[in-house]
Amino acid sequence: MIEIWTDTAPGERRAALVENGKIVEIHLQRDLRPILGQQATGRLDRKTPAGAYVVDGSGRELLIRKSIDSSEGAYISYEITREEIAEPGRLKPAEAKQVESPAAEADPDQLWSRRLAMLAAEAEPEPKILDDLFDVAQAGYSVAGNAIVHFQRTKAGLVFDIDGTGDPFTLNSAAACEIARLLRLFQIGGMVMIDFVAMESKAKRQEVAEQFDAASAADRRPFERSAINGFGLMQVVRSRPRPSVLDQIFGTSIRALSDETKALWLYRDVARSKGFGIRTVTASTAVTNLMLSAEWQTVRAQCERLAGAAVTVIADEKCSGYGHVHVAQS
Repeated sequence: MIEIWTDTAPGERRAALVENGKIVEIHLQRDLRPILGQQATGRLDRKTPAGAYVVDGSGRELLIRKSIDSSEGAYISYEITREEIAEPGRLKPAEAKQVESPAAEADPDQLWSRRLAMLAAEAEPEPKILDDLFDVAQAGYSVAGNAIVHFQRTKAGLVFDIDGTGDPFTLNSAAACEIARLLRLFQIGGMVMIDFVAMESKAKRQEVAEQFDAASAADRRPFERSAINGFGLMQVVRSRPRPSVLDQIFGTSIRALSDETKALWLYRDVARSKGFGIRTVTASTAVTNLMLSAEWQTVRAQCERLAGAAVTVIADEKCSGYGHVHVAQS
């Protein structure tokens, strides 16, 4: 049985693809960022050997990897072919292709509906509270049998390391299946390095690699992999049209929630809050500056409408966690 569970809040949409009661894929869409398939018009800012950089309506740069005949300063139409991807220490701009003229502009609602339909056209999305989707991502490890699978983002890609006690082949077999599950779950793209427990037998290394292939069979994302070498290393390369769940929640940090994530989750808390009094949001200066920015005005307005009350945002560097929401007694 296939289901789609959704949890929509101002600025951020979550979905879980569920097979036989188990969540197998997590999908996020952040409405303020360029979205795959989105068409719009932007200003050609500059031409470089890498391609042409275009500035969109919100001031973000995107890259068209092709020679453009138009002169700098001209306005051109484009379609997003790869979303922005945050990696530790840097943000890779979205990529696009030039189009003759933008089609009727698809809003974030339409783009999200298309994405859900591609997951499982026969499943009707069902609203759910999806607050526990990111526990493993934030922990940075998962357990499968006696194997502990640690993972961490780097500029070069995602690295997995396997620990545990017992027979190396048994540990690696469990880890291979768990890593395949995590890659699909978090929609990981790009370069992946896996450090298995070293095994002398080439036949057993090949068997573990084949177990990884079998566990990845249900994952629709294309990938290529190397063999497992004598040191236990295997390289996997996966297509990357969108940022992974890890890229989105951590941004340019290695494993700390990004300011954008904190701001969105605080506004999510505001939208869900009950009562009639003013909502007071307390967070760090960086997070509050983001929440109060002009670009986020539509998110604030949505929150106030859903909460039925005004929102006040206060900066406090001593604030713990990602911040908190207080509902005044009326």
